[in-house]
Amino acid sequence: MRQLSTRAWTDEDIARLKRLSDEGATVNRAAAALNRKTEAVKKVCRIQGFTLIGTRQAKAAIRALDERSASVVP
Repeated sequence: MRQLSTRAWTDEDIARLKRLSDEGATVNRAAAALNRKTEAVKKVCRIQGFTLIGTRQAKAAIRALDERSASVVP
């Protein structure tokens, strides 16, 4: 039988997640920085009221910046 291993979220973990949210981090980046699963990060963000952008949103924003900079450069 598999044993579930969970790690409690400390105040420091939540503060770090808040900082990442304020910086505009993606869910994947926050999960990697906190060494947590993405679903766990999403759940805590929902509970705490933080927002993290998804990978698709981040890529879309990068594409938009690239298109704007390409149109400005002669």
